[in-house]
Amino acid sequence: MSGYIGTQPVPQATQTRDAFTATSGQTSFATSGYTPNFLDVFLNGVKMAAADYTASNGSDVVLATGAATGDILEVVAYTNFDTANVTGAANFTVTGSFTSQGIDDNANATAITIDASENVLVGTTSSNYGVVGSQIGTGGNNYMTRSGAQPLLLNRLSSDGDVLLLMKDSTTVGSIGVASSDQLYFAAADGAGLKIDSDLSSGVTPCNSSGANLDASINIGHASARWKDLYLSGGVYLGGTGAANKLTDFETGTFTPSLTFGGASVGITYSSSRRYGIYTKIGNVVTYFIHLELTSKGSSTGGANITGLPFTATSANGNQNYVPGAVFISNMASLSTVPVVRSLSGTTSMDIYQMINSQYSGITNANYTNTTGFQVSGHYYVA
Repeated sequence: MSGYIGTQPVPQATQTRDAFTATSGQTSFATSGYTPNFLDVFLNGVKMAAADYTASNGSDVVLATGAATGDILEVVAYTNFDTANVTGAANFTVTGSFTSQGIDDNANATAITIDASENVLVGTTSSNYGVVGSQIGTGGNNYMTRSGAQPLLLNRLSSDGDVLLLMKDSTTVGSIGVASSDQLYFAAADGAGLKIDSDLSSGVTPCNSSGANLDASINIGHASARWKDLYLSGGVYLGGTGAANKLTDFETGTFTPSLTFGGASVGITYSSSRRYGIYTKIGNVVTYFIHLELTSKGSSTGGANITGLPFTATSANGNQNYVPGAVFISNMASLSTVPVVRSLSGTTSMDIYQMINSQYSGITNANYTNTTGFQVSGHYYVA
C-alpha cells in the first residue's frame, strides 16, 4: 500500500508493503517488486537484519532460515525520491556541515562561497581582487574581476538618462549617462558636465546634469587651479565662432639674417655674436627683431637687402606688401634721411632704403663701413 496519507506529494516518496503467512520451512517470498537496498523485512513484527535474508533480484525475498507455520513476513519497499524545496515561514537549520556543488544547473564547481569574514564570493573562493570573480564584502569591500574582458556591464533600455548614479551621504553628487541615444556624458549634480558625441566632428562639449548642451557657461580651470599646456593641431576661436575669430598659429623662434648688395654678398663678414634674428608669429602677422654687425662690408654693389626672414611675406590686399619697419644704424655714412626697411611680398627679404623728395632711394655698399651695425624691428604679413 502507499506510504503516505492524504494528497500525494510532488516530488513524492512512496513505499509498498507486502504481507505473507508462511508455511512450514518456507524461505522464498515473491513480492510485488522493490529496489535492492531500499526495503525493510519484518518477521512477526521484528525487523530482520540484512544478513538474515537475500533481496537482490527486485522480486523475491529469500530467508536464510525457513519460517515456521503461521509466521507473518512483511516486506516494506521504498522508491527513490528527490527532496522538496524548503519553503514557508519556519527557519531551516542544518546542525552539521552543509555541502553544495554550487547553485548551477551543471554544478561542477563552487559557485558561491561565504567566507569567515562574511564576504559573499561568486566564482571564487578568495577575497582578492587580483583573482577572477566577484565579492560583496563586509564594510563595502566590493569588487568584480574578469580576465580579458569588461568586468561590469551596465545596460539602460528604452530611454536616455543616467546609467550610473553616484551618491555621497544619500545625496546624488554626479552621474554617467547617455543623451540623444548615443552621446555619453559625465556630469556633476550641480549641472557642470562633459558630453562625448559618437560623431567625432562634434567633439567634447559642455553639458548639464542630464546631458543637454550648455553654451558659454563652464570654464576650463580658474585663477588658482590652472591647466598646464594645451596641445592643438587646429585653431582656436577667440571671442566668437566666425572665421575672423580663428587663431590658427602662434609660435616664436630665431633665424639667421644676411646682408646683400644687389643680391650678392661677396666678402661680407659679421661679428658672430651680433648676427641674429628673433620672431613671434601670431596668425598671419610676423613680428621680428634683427641685429647685424659687420666686420667687413665686402665688395658687392647695388641696393642693400636683408634676407633670411622666417616666413614668406604676402599681401593682404593683392598689392605689394610694403610694410615698413624701423631701423637703427651705427657707423653709417652719407645718409640724407633716417633709413627704413620694407618687406617684399612673395620673398623672405626686405629692402633698406631712405626717402628723398618723396622717392625711395636705396642704400648701397658705399653707405656702409666695415664696422657698420644695425638693428631692425617691425612686422609683416604672411599667408
